Amino acid sequence: MKHVTRKLSPKASQLRGENVSKCNQLHEVIKLGVDTHSQQYTFARMADHHGIQPAQKLTPLAFLEFLKKQLTLAKRVVMVYEAGPYGFALHREATALGVECLVCAPERLSRGRKRVNDKIDATELLSRLDRHLAGNTTALRLVRVPSIQQEISRRLARERNTYRKERQRWIARGRSLLHSLGIHRPGRWWEPLECDRLLKSIEGRYGQEIAAQIRQELERDLEMLDIVQKKRDELTRRLCQDSKAKTPLRIKGIGHLSSEILDREIVDWNRFANRRQVASYTGLCPGEASSGQSQMSLSIDKHGNPRLRVVLVELAWLLSKFQPDYRRLQRWKWVFEKGAPKGMRKKAAVALARQLAVDLWRIKTGRVKPEDLGLKLAA
Repeated sequence: MKHVTRKLSPKASQLRGENVSKCNQLHEVIKLGVDTHSQQYTFARMADHHGIQPAQKLTPLAFLEFLKKQLTLAKRVVMVYEAGPYGFALHREATALGVECLVCAPERLSRGRKRVNDKIDATELLSRLDRHLAGNTTALRLVRVPSIQQEISRRLARERNTYRKERQRWIARGRSLLHSLGIHRPGRWWEPLECDRLLKSIEGRYGQEIAAQIRQELERDLEMLDIVQKKRDELTRRLCQDSKAKTPLRIKGIGHLSSEILDREIVDWNRFANRRQVASYTGLCPGEASSGQSQMSLSIDKHGNPRLRVVLVELAWLLSKFQPDYRRLQRWKWVFEKGAPKGMRKKAAVALARQLAVDLWRIKTGRVKPEDLGLKLAA
């Protein structure tokens, strides 16, 4: 068949030229919602306001090549993914390429449906990113990304906490063994005198042969316990030395270890714009379930840094003893001093911990001095 060339009308030629020129133009912004896993990234894409394209899957290396191509197609490329076990490596790689990368707090994204998969999550992340860029600041709960130096520095305090938990695990293991032998209150079984007393009790109940086997198992537990405790103590000394080198003066009732853990978990006290942001980051704000005339207060929301929350609650109990003139304590002083019910004292400690975090932020950023809040410095 002979090929016939069709001649276009002047108007059709003009329209065709306009379409070609539009294709050659750069997009204003390309948005990407990414669901990350170790072997593959699932992502959804939106160019300007042309709708969400079907989700795709790529390996991590192929996805970085895909990002490079997107930079040639748009003036601005913005992506979002959830913080998770893979840290902020993708954020640093994407930022190095020139992509605007946001990291949000992980949460359930399926909107109540009984279907959850990577494509649905990636599409929902992209939808929220679109609303966020349109001005809806509540569409994404963004996470602050620390520098690599700040992240490694923070890991030292978390490593100490890991050894502390590991020590408790080995103590619980020995206690469980003694419970199984009918010793219901083994106490501090890892101390030499107490351990010998318990072994004599076992020998009297079950004989010398059984006691010898139990002794061997407890000695293995004690060996691991000693190793873990030495590592924990070593990291504790390092953290205390770093705190003393930075601030030799400290608030009475707040030791160098607690102060250093707070600084490393916060990373930068100037990151907060107001006291509400500080309180929210601690996760100590009360929950609420209210509708119309019905109002109900719930337990704390625990949205924030759990390691920071533990330290603040411990300090709240200590301040009730070491800082009697602390202004925030005056409201709750009667609870701690007059033997109020245990539940009420716990609630007071949580409220005091939240207010203490705000006051520490004010002190660290130079807004007030400790003396202005009734806090005394340690000698």
